[in-house]
Amino acid sequence: MDIRPPSTDEVFGHYQRLVGEPELDVAACWAVVVPNDGLDSLPLPEVSARLGGGTSYELREVVKPHFVNLPLRRQGPCAVVDRSGAAVVLYGLDHLGYSSGALRRLSSNARVYSAWWNVNSVNHLSLTVNGEVLISIDGLFPGRPEDQPNLASWPELTAMSEFFLDYVDEDFLGRDDRWDWRAGFLTAIELATQVRLDRQWLDVEHPYLVFSGPIPE
Repeated sequence: MDIRPPSTDEVFGHYQRLVGEPELDVAACWAVVVPNDGLDSLPLPEVSARLGGGTSYELREVVKPHFVNLPLRRQGPCAVVDRSGAAVVLYGLDHLGYSSGALRRLSSNARVYSAWWNVNSVNHLSLTVNGEVLISIDGLFPGRPEDQPNLASWPELTAMSEFFLDYVDEDFLGRDDRWDWRAGFLTAIELATQVRLDRQWLDVEHPYLVFSGPIPE
């Protein structure tokens, strides 16, 4: 049987529905760490140590993802961490998302695709490769494709014709077309990694990290 991969429109439609779920509607933090070609999947403790940047942590058994969003008193941030094929996925951390320093640490011999937004629609989508942030985009002010000099590193972004603006935003007013940039963020990550975030993943338990304090930039 010939099973074709989903089209860009099908993936985008999936995420248009998913971002309305409680775990993603107000705020979200999602990253996929893909090892460089020929390398094995990163062990979860190594990913945890890279993310922590020297801050001690506990890698605990399992919890449903919504746990990391609960307003509990903690000494430091926490995040779900699990495998998806050769990739490692991270969900949640804190209201500031993953810092550029954390992304650089995670991306040693790897590619890290990351999406984050908060209740105020502050957001960013990024690609970090081998310790360098190559692409960082604000979904409300994405600019034009030519404004991203490293866009060739993430060609799947251009598969969505509406992702970028087709004009110069001289007054920095941002997009006004009501295009769902949150769904666009997650679509771009899935197209590049073949890792899907869905309702089933949000409903099952995964290992999770608890840090002893703030993690360094």
